[in-house]
Amino acid sequence: MTARTTVCSASGIEEKRHEWTTLDPGEDPSRGAQLAVLGGEAGVAVLLVDLEPGGLIALHSSKDASICHVIEGDGTLFFAGGDEIDFARGDTIEFAPDVAHGWNGGRERALILVATYSGRHEE
Repeated sequence: MTARTTVCSASGIEEKRHEWTTLDPGEDPSRGAQLAVLGGEAGVAVLLVDLEPGGLIALHSSKDASICHVIEGDGTLFFAGGDEIDFARGDTIEFAPDVAHGWNGGRERALILVATYSGRHEE
């Protein structure tokens, strides 16, 4: 599967295609997860994460704040302290910087849109 981004600017419209790559965010191995980087300008990165049923995204954190929206699927989000929350289609989860978390895929494929905001403005 190929992800697509359309960039609209003063000079015209450009279409970019992005291949999926295996996701492995840290020392602990992830399984059944892939990532497409869709774009990013002015301190915001936009990612698409595909998590297979029963897949795992290992415990990780980001120095930036992020907002994740579950497009489809379900599973469980887990945290370094042992807390867990379920997620399902339509849920939005916001992470403050440096919050260690991981994702367990549920019964069906999960597709998650991630926007990471650095908090730094270029003016």
